[in-house]
Amino acid sequence: MLKINKDRILLIFRTAISLIIIFFIAKYIKSNANALKDIKFQINYCYLIISFIILLLYIFNQFLLWHYITKQNGCNLVFSKSIISRAYSEFGKYIPGKVFGYAMLFYIYSKENQSKLLLTFSMFFELLASVLAAALIFLFSIFFTDIHEFQKYRLVSLILLVVFFIVIHPKILNYFSAIFFRITKREPVNLSLSYLQIIKLISLYVVNFMLFGVAFVLFIKSIYSIPFSNYLFITGTTAAAGLIGLFAIFVPAGLGVREGVLVFTLSFVMPPALAGIIALTSRLWLTFTEIFLFGLIYCLSKIKVKENGNNLQ
Repeated sequence: MLKINKDRILLIFRTAISLIIIFFIAKYIKSNANALKDIKFQINYCYLIISFIILLLYIFNQFLLWHYITKQNGCNLVFSKSIISRAYSEFGKYIPGKVFGYAMLFYIYSKENQSKLLLTFSMFFELLASVLAAALIFLFSIFFTDIHEFQKYRLVSLILLVVFFIVIHPKILNYFSAIFFRITKREPVNLSLSYLQIIKLISLYVVNFMLFGVAFVLFIKSIYSIPFSNYLFITGTTAAAGLIGLFAIFVPAGLGVREGVLVFTLSFVMPPALAGIIALTSRLWLTFTEIFLFGLIYCLSKIKVKENGNNLQ
């Protein structure tokens, strides 16, 4: 009973943090609302629909990359089950602590007699590849921005890029993975991928993040006219916002934290109040797309099960 009450208190506390952040973003929008008076809002449905389609592709690619990682580590399911299980687990991120999605994957893969140890390593490597790809895009984007506030960090970015390509060496990654498994009290697994294979995998995540950047820029353009020359900067800062939200385990799905970072960064290329509106509405855009894809995969999986049942008859 005490544990249940503690979990409820933590859930309420974490949700409250998200709501407080969103409240202050809304207040920030209101205080800068005067700047919106000169902006003529007209929704471009063509850009909005295209952004939705590209975002669907981005999310589905995440599932494909998950299947690729598990296959490389020898704990993969058949393709359809792998995609379905990854889609189901995606909604675990909306529960504070981000462990529910992982628990669901453990349950599904255990039923298929897959190694929990190799599965844990696959989860770790998926997280690592996402983090490294997002960091790489952000660091590169600083070299291609005209914004003075970011240009002064180019030397720091160059140093971090050198460090980045050193850190992704298998020997160093194995060292950090050993620390991760020690903290999680699990038996360590050595990374079997070569240096070139790691670069290839991170590159796939980079390409997918760039795809998300296209979707996000089109989403912005469906509300506010912004030049495509800001694409790399927006993609980089969006990756950074997602990265910070990913590590904000005290809120569900980084809710509020990601939006706060976006408000700050987007304010460099658009009116502050509009940056707040974009940050908040982009959460709805992203969540709606995830729910749509989840529903689509769920329906297709049910149809497949029904067809298999009819074939057996």
